[in-house]
Amino acid sequence: MTNLSPISLDQDWRYFPTEDMDPAYGASLLDESSWGVLARIEDFPRDVVQFHRELHLRHQFDLEPIGDQCLRFHLMIDEAPKGTQFYINGWHVGTMGDSPLVSDVTDYVTLEGNVLLLRLTSARGTFSRLQLQPVPCDPA
Repeated sequence: MTNLSPISLDQDWRYFPTEDMDPAYGASLLDESSWGVLARIEDFPRDVVQFHRELHLRHQFDLEPIGDQCLRFHLMIDEAPKGTQFYINGWHVGTMGDSPLVSDVTDYVTLEGNVLLLRLTSARGTFSRLQLQPVPCDPA
């Protein structure tokens, strides 16, 4: 049976202001090596958001094979600056409001090379508990 522990998405982020960015997929016209590096997402550069009025944060992740088990994957965010938009592999999966965000992203993730892109337009607020939660499928 596959481990149903949450997959933390809090660490290993990159950021870049939006001038040279595809807003949906997070592909930069610049080499990714020019992106800033964040050990933890809550350390995002608020001054860059204030200056540019927008900032993209990007995280890449892989999933482990699940075999014959039927699982759904839910993106769960307890807290993020209000208005933050979330994209997985180019698909818009939610916008942060006043309450935690939970979005079923099963149809948008693959085993390798997933890209979680956040579009920030506010430096007010912080991030907490960004994770992908495997959930067993309901029996038919």
